[in-house]
Amino acid sequence: MNFDRAVSPKVEPINRVDIPLPEKFELTNGIPVFSFDLTELDLIRIEIVFKSGSAHEHSTLGADFTAKMLREGTVAKSGKEIADYIDYHGSFIEQTISKDITTFTLFTLTKFVHQTIEVLAEIIDSPIFPENELETLKKNELQKFQVNMQKNSVACKHEFGKLLYPKSHPYFSNVLANDFDVNREQLIQHHKQFLNLSDATIFVAGKVTKDVLKTIDSVIGKVENRNSNKSKIKRIDEVVATKVLLPKNGAVQSAIRIGRLLPFKKSSNDFIPFQVLNTLLGGYFSSRLMANIREDKGFTYGIGSGLLANLSSTIFLIATEVNVNSTNETLKEISFEMDRLKTEKVSNSELSRVKKFMTGSFLRSSDGPFNVSDKYKSSYFHGLDNEFNSLYLSKIQDVSSENVRDLAIKYLNDKDMIEVVVGNR
Repeated sequence: MNFDRAVSPKVEPINRVDIPLPEKFELTNGIPVFSFDLTELDLIRIEIVFKSGSAHEHSTLGADFTAKMLREGTVAKSGKEIADYIDYHGSFIEQTISKDITTFTLFTLTKFVHQTIEVLAEIIDSPIFPENELETLKKNELQKFQVNMQKNSVACKHEFGKLLYPKSHPYFSNVLANDFDVNREQLIQHHKQFLNLSDATIFVAGKVTKDVLKTIDSVIGKVENRNSNKSKIKRIDEVVATKVLLPKNGAVQSAIRIGRLLPFKKSSNDFIPFQVLNTLLGGYFSSRLMANIREDKGFTYGIGSGLLANLSSTIFLIATEVNVNSTNETLKEISFEMDRLKTEKVSNSELSRVKKFMTGSFLRSSDGPFNVSDKYKSSYFHGLDNEFNSLYLSKIQDVSSENVRDLAIKYLNDKDMIEVVVGNR
């Protein structure tokens, strides 16, 4: 076949990606397992996920401290013995906590699954929360908190988080120094109520053999079922708009956060089009906020906007740090860029560039067994069907300039925003 190398190949948009679906089965005790056998590499990731996070805790920091303390000792092993055993097998265990979810993750070689999954199950099922280790953790975490709160960016994030939700809502957070004085009984109660293995969902990705699945069932499938008592978190879509300045004497930089709650879920018809709008405004390096406030004005090294979908709220956020002398001008330019999206239609070339960036980002985030599992896991907990990911790129391509302008008019209004500045104006 002859090719005319003077003619570029035709470039077509990618409209559909069929992400592999998991093999689903249940352990002997009914725990659901989603398995992604997608590589020949002798590597595996096992995630034990609980649908309970910081929003469910009865005492501030209860969820965080409970998760961190699990590896500090069990009925059968000390914290050092656990760490040495996991290291010896070239493995790694980590925990992550969000408003809604607590996850314990094991990375290990497939041939060591039996040895390491037993330890993971043990630290979740039978921790003892030793007092000495708890006191050490409390001191370390308090010190980190006090140091970080001296940073304008952290103080701004903290204040913005306080203003997003009413005090009565489980998502409300206002961590203070005295909250670090947690006690062992609080952790025991949180563990008993919210980290019950029989209430977990398991995601396995990597080289997943039948023996791996049998091993997981032999270890976790024998855990006795216990009733779980979790209150359902009511969705919240509205926020009281306000402007807050927390002055810092001698501050060189001001930290800025502007944002709001959005009245739609990840399953909403507005979600993906708003992601396009967000990317255009501040979601990638060539965004309008970067072009204006970094490249043109030179006020900052970086500014960005983002969209965060919790299970019971959706957050839009703009964040940056600027020289204190540029604070007011930066706020004006942010407002200007949001207003411009409401009054001017975005050009086809700029919109096409954004769509190409989002397409590439989606494809990169869908590559490999761990990423595939992450995509499915997010859809699973948000109650989305398989078509959400398959049709994601098609829905990006369907977004028009008119859609972008209409969404900006609907959602990007100063009167609906929380604005927090830590520094000086």
